[in-house]
Amino acid sequence: MSKPRLVIPLSIQFSVRYLLRTGLLQRMTEFAQPLVLLGWKDEELRGELEEIGAEVYPLIEAQRSREYQRVRSLINIWYKKHLNSPSGPIWERRADAHRDGTYRVRRRVRKQIFNALFTVPGAVKWLLAKERAMVNEHTNLDEIRRQMDMLKPDAALSLTPFLANEEMALRGCMDRQLPVCASILSFDNITSQGWIPLTFEQYLVWNRYDVAALLRGYPGISEDVISIVGSPQFDFYWDPRYLWSDADWRDRIGLPQGRPVILFGGGHYFCAPHEPNYLLQLDRAIEDGELPRDAVILFRCHPVDPIERWIPVLNQTKHVIRDDPWKRGAISGHTNVRIYDIQKLSSTLCHSAVHVNVASTMSIDGAIFDRPQVGPAYDDSASGKFDRIAREVYLQEHYLPITNSGGLEIVRNRAELIAAVRSGLENPSRSADGRKKLIKELITFDDGRSTERVLAAVRSFVNRTTAEDRDEPAILRVAQGK
Repeated sequence: MSKPRLVIPLSIQFSVRYLLRTGLLQRMTEFAQPLVLLGWKDEELRGELEEIGAEVYPLIEAQRSREYQRVRSLINIWYKKHLNSPSGPIWERRADAHRDGTYRVRRRVRKQIFNALFTVPGAVKWLLAKERAMVNEHTNLDEIRRQMDMLKPDAALSLTPFLANEEMALRGCMDRQLPVCASILSFDNITSQGWIPLTFEQYLVWNRYDVAALLRGYPGISEDVISIVGSPQFDFYWDPRYLWSDADWRDRIGLPQGRPVILFGGGHYFCAPHEPNYLLQLDRAIEDGELPRDAVILFRCHPVDPIERWIPVLNQTKHVIRDDPWKRGAISGHTNVRIYDIQKLSSTLCHSAVHVNVASTMSIDGAIFDRPQVGPAYDDSASGKFDRIAREVYLQEHYLPITNSGGLEIVRNRAELIAAVRSGLENPSRSADGRKKLIKELITFDDGRSTERVLAAVRSFVNRTTAEDRDEPAILRVAQGK
């Protein structure tokens, strides 16, 4: 008997790490035939996927008319209001920092008008019905249906269903009355991304906060279809095969032996435009003797942040060594994350004495290795333009459990930054209990076996939903619009 054919869109580089590098995809071949829809051209990656037994096809790029895009934009405004997340006003103020004044005023007025319209009885129902009615004529869904007719899948697994290309592929699957499991890639995706128009048979998430956000955002979902599994991306950190020795790590990156390393994990420019100043302040603190003179700062640029914004500061530093996380693809977010890259990251987290980052997932990574975590939350430049958003990034809904854990020391000026880093170097066990709490709150499990949980959940989903005697076929359902 042939195995069920499982469509799996692979849209971004983090999905490579999740699916391929954990061994998850290869183990799925035990009970399913993976049909990987690859979102970019990469012959080496394609070869790796085919070598483990996957069939590989292109992920068709979504095409949407302007009219349809406008409707989706309106639905996203409604969804954010409906979700009522504390993150919403924070994101709006952060985005305003990158907008001119006229545009900010126009946008604010439009949102007020739209939110007023949403209170009219039947308005939201009409808007959702309009989206459903438009999707056939205003997108390339027919092209995607033809691809699914050719592939003849039995089910689908999605990691990033909020991305347009992936959403359209899933629509094509569900048009064939196929079940879909969504294993949400990151803990912020439910609250930070836009409205997802599809309701799935199964949801896999990191933690209880994700469960609450899903139920609040999509009341049509039943809690019994949501499973907490943690995240496979952290499993590497419990596996010694992904760790180089301290000496080997230093040789590979070009770090001097025996000197304390302060890891500075750069964020994305949209979240912290002023962030390079922290790097300069730490470098000068070493130069001035406020931090140990033999300390070294290892700067790790964010995988999708433009390095150009850091160059002016890097050119001024004397104690910083730059390390890029992995080779960047031609398009941001599209690259093949290799085992070497994961070993380098794991070793960097393990052997660096103190970690500094701005409201990043890296605080979870670093807490697993029980290293002191420091989060700058200020803008002390002459204008102070970004001071409020610098503080508010730690109050985003998805990040609050980290902020409240006691495992991250949030600092609100230069003096506190230097003191926290110095304290971390001198007393690394400080806040260790908070770091343990941080891990449990965010990824639920501290055993390095989330890949096994995801695998078991997907196996159960495939076996259950593709059984020949299944009582009820899956149908295309639109969130909030049944």
